[in-house]
Amino acid sequence: MAFAHPFYFLRHGETHWNREGRTQGQLDANLNDLGRAQAARAAEALRGQPVARIVASPLSRAHDTARAAAGVLGLEISLDPGLMECHLGDHQGDPHGPWLQDYFRGRYVPPNGERFDDFCARTWAAMRRAVALGPNTLIVAHGGLWISARRYVSVDPDLARMPNALPLHIVPERDVWRHRIVGDSEWRGALTV
Repeated sequence: MAFAHPFYFLRHGETHWNREGRTQGQLDANLNDLGRAQAARAAEALRGQPVARIVASPLSRAHDTARAAAGVLGLEISLDPGLMECHLGDHQGDPHGPWLQDYFRGRYVPPNGERFDDFCARTWAAMRRAVALGPNTLIVAHGGLWISARRYVSVDPDLARMPNALPLHIVPERDVWRHRIVGDSEWRGALTV
């Protein structure tokens, strides 16, 4: 299960639906003004890092965040549909509810949605493909992928919730992902949200 190389992970910037607590899933919500600013800030934090390539979810909130990084880093973006957020079926577009935590614990399957086990297998395979391309791949995706990855590995230091546009450098060591925040001093407050 180990990943072969260190890599970077970046969740997309904020959308209006993030702000409103609405369920996005695979619906294509766009970045809001704050989300675009977060993406630009993350891109600047990645400037000077040895990012070799960018692989992103095709959903616009992730793709647009990846574009900000690509512009700063001078790289092309490869899209992988396997990196898309979980499909939350009939709940997509609805306000978050208690069912969401049950979903991420594998205890609930949304009507017409994707089973959490299937989501985990899909996204784990996609992240492995991206990292297998070589060291220092930047994966730009969704918060659900961070939750799904924690089914396979532990994270050190612990980071249960992935804030919007927090750039991480991850060094995989067997069943542990050791990470550091890129631009650490600028992002300290992100871990308290």
